[in-house]
Amino acid sequence: MPPRDPIRPGDAPLRCDHCGRPVSETRHTRTSYAVDYYSLHSGNGEVCWLSAEDGQRSIAYVKLLDRFDITTCAECYTRPSIRAEREERFHPERAPSPAAADDA
Repeated sequence: MPPRDPIRPGDAPLRCDHCGRPVSETRHTRTSYAVDYYSLHSGNGEVCWLSAEDGQRSIAYVKLLDRFDITTCAECYTRPSIRAEREERFHPERAPSPAAADDA
């Protein structure tokens, strides 16, 4: 039985956001698999607090304000600059602040 085509007719093929190459779904065999792309779902958010009814407990969560997806092909993913960019988008709180860059 041939593998199913993950792209429905009329859908544009998924492309790497860095080099533009079309990417394909992960291919599985009996003994291995081949990954052709990595997908990052992230966005900008704000920290919010939710208080319990008793007023003594609260929990912090991040409210997603806008979402973005980044698709990276397996070849681009091996480049350190691309991986650093993806890490910065996934963990923006770890990025150096502009004020810290001015102090340097």
